[in-house]
Amino acid sequence: MDEHGADLDSLPYIDKEYDDPTIRAQVLQMIEEEMGRMSPPAIPRSTSLFKNSELLRKEYERVKSGRPLPPFDIDRYKLEAPKEPDEDEWRRASDNAASQLEHQSIRLVNLELLQQFGANAWKLSNYQKETMLAAIEKATEGYRQTGVDLNKARKYEQVEAGVKLRDLESRWGEGVRQCIEIQVANCQLLAEISKLELGAVNSTE
Repeated sequence: MDEHGADLDSLPYIDKEYDDPTIRAQVLQMIEEEMGRMSPPAIPRSTSLFKNSELLRKEYERVKSGRPLPPFDIDRYKLEAPKEPDEDEWRRASDNAASQLEHQSIRLVNLELLQQFGANAWKLSNYQKETMLAAIEKATEGYRQTGVDLNKARKYEQVEAGVKLRDLESRWGEGVRQCIEIQVANCQLLAEISKLELGAVNSTE
């Protein structure tokens, strides 16, 4: 009995009837008929994606509708002097220049850090990935071996069950044969008894 409470009596290592094309066709037809009587699974008509991220939801809607990706905005990276002598324009240009300077300064610091620690960080990252890969490969090999052992045990149990089934089938056939022989012998004895009784009646007359 499996986890769903269904009785499974299939012995694939013993039963060879499915190898017959006629039996296979009958089985497939029965499966199709059973699936035809099954109700389709309930699938929601609409599923809301990216409920917690408005940015991802908008991007998903853009891709779904087929709209092109908006061009990359490079205007904020330009350092151009205002064309008009306006105080606000010059203040915005000054703020933009300061932010660009800070951005370049941060990039320079990142490059220095990369040059100083990048090689060791890369080696450490590779070592960690190799360790994870080795653990995954070990786990995969363990699962594969577990599957092989399970199939071996299943085959052994089914072969043993097949021997018992063939023995029981042979004993059942022998019992049926003996029952038929006894019935035939009984019929013969009843016929002889009837014949003797008829002879006895005729002799008394």
